[in-house]
Amino acid sequence: MTPAKQPTDFDRLLSAEPDLVDRLFDYILSDPALALAIKQLPSGAADPIGRIKTAVRAEFAGEECYIAGRRVQSADVLALFNGRNATEVARRLNISRATVYRHIKQPGKPAGLGKKPSQFSGK
Repeated sequence: MTPAKQPTDFDRLLSAEPDLVDRLFDYILSDPALALAIKQLPSGAADPIGRIKTAVRAEFAGEECYIAGRRVQSADVLALFNGRNATEVARRLNISRATVYRHIKQPGKPAGLGKKPSQFSGK
């Protein structure tokens, strides 16, 4: 019976779940122009992307960060709001009704922005 081979650090890295750096590089490399630019970097090693990932991990090792969710823009709210559907707009954008009204009533916006004109008066 032969002893089982102990996994090396490299084996553990290969079998590990993708981390934030891997996910970011997957996103970056999904753009053909960026992927081509990175692959054309002058390098002494065969894998410039691997070297960059290692450098990023070394630079930010142990750091904690907060990545905010998508911010709702007033234009998103106003595009969906018809004057009577604040609850539906809030549900679709995953925000509160108060936030919907906050976007609608921002200073500098015309009073009727987001409302459809009346079919009777044209106002």
